[in-house]
Amino acid sequence: MNEKVKNMDEDKRTNYEPLAVAKNIRPLIRELLGKKGIMQLEILSHWQDIVGADLAAYSFPEKIEFRQNAKNGGIAHLIVPSGAFALELQHREKQIISKINTYFGYNAVCGIRIRQDGEFNFIAQGKKSEKDKNTPLLVNDDEKKYITEISSEVKDEKLKEILIKLGYSVFNQKNKQQ
Repeated sequence: MNEKVKNMDEDKRTNYEPLAVAKNIRPLIRELLGKKGIMQLEILSHWQDIVGADLAAYSFPEKIEFRQNAKNGGIAHLIVPSGAFALELQHREKQIISKINTYFGYNAVCGIRIRQDGEFNFIAQGKKSEKDKNTPLLVNDDEKKYITEISSEVKDEKLKEILIKLGYSVFNQKNKQQ
């Protein structure tokens, strides 16, 4: 286990007041997604809610890019499987920008950039392919225990399940890189 995870384990609660889940996941998100991690996580995890199932089925947000020291007027980079979908997104650009800005509550983005990637695996409405279901996660027992501990106090079962999956995904990605 790396040093950051050990430090988080050592930072145990000593009182019985509510603990913010974000306190435990934020370092992991920052490490994976950088300074704009929270916004990137929001757009990645809620893409279908933001643009609707019809657009989310064939588009995926890669990142939101901002000018230096800016937090608004960014460019949303989207991936599509082919030119036909790219053309559809171009026609709906204003609608997509409006939906993203409505979701965040301010003018977070002012434009979109579309990248075609036929290799990208688009799975409609979040369904996993058979290959993904059978691929083992590279998460050891200590990491599983840590993920379970930090999510144990979350009362909302759906949120808890999402946080556990996020934790597994973070450690899986980290372990793949090592």
